[in-house]
Amino acid sequence: MRIQVPSPATLKSLGREVLTATGLTEVSMRLTAWELWRLVRHRLALLGIVVPWFDEAHDMFLSGSAREIDDMLKMLKSLMQNDSAIIPILSGTERLSEITSYDPQVNRRFTKVVPSPLVAGKDNSDLLGLIESFCDVAELKLSRERDLTDRLIFASRQRFGRAVETILDAIECAKEEGSSVLLQMHFAEAWGMREGCDWNKNVFVTEDWASLDLDAGAEEFEARRSERQARQVSKR
Repeated sequence: MRIQVPSPATLKSLGREVLTATGLTEVSMRLTAWELWRLVRHRLALLGIVVPWFDEAHDMFLSGSAREIDDMLKMLKSLMQNDSAIIPILSGTERLSEITSYDPQVNRRFTKVVPSPLVAGKDNSDLLGLIESFCDVAELKLSRERDLTDRLIFASRQRFGRAVETILDAIECAKEEGSSVLLQMHFAEAWGMREGCDWNKNVFVTEDWASLDLDAGAEEFEARRSERQARQVSKR
């Protein structure tokens, strides 16, 4: 069973999302978070659901609140205990591995799977084939412009999931414009909207794209946030 984690998620909003996925949509607003999750355990056991998949699970920890993170980790731990234990699958960004490590007991229960990064020169052909497959479904012709897959790998920070998102967004741009051809300009429009960057710093536009610092400031912000959250959670 797939659960799309709401963003940002709280214990209550996530619990209601799980119950909705099980077909239970009418739930009293008066229930506390832990009452909701007791109901979640009952519903999962009743329906014989053993492996729920929490997609975009990093949004479970966006609040930055040490208490909220601690409660989320306790909830995950409780789901994996006792006779009605389940096997939760969490998918999302790399921060998931870091956050689950805050609780040693939760960390021991998870197996981490990190996809290999895309490599320019090695994965270009497969990526090009994927784009063409999507174009066939969307009834588009791909304009094979120079450096498209190299730019896409770089723009995606070598992450396959991000590359797929950009491809789909570019196809959507092409379809909205009524184009019969998927152009590099559609990738530029799609990526630019998602990144919110200046046009002259767009990977799919500038000639000197490989020298762009795509995450200036972001790494320092994430490092400080992670350090703060780890310190706060460890005190609880």
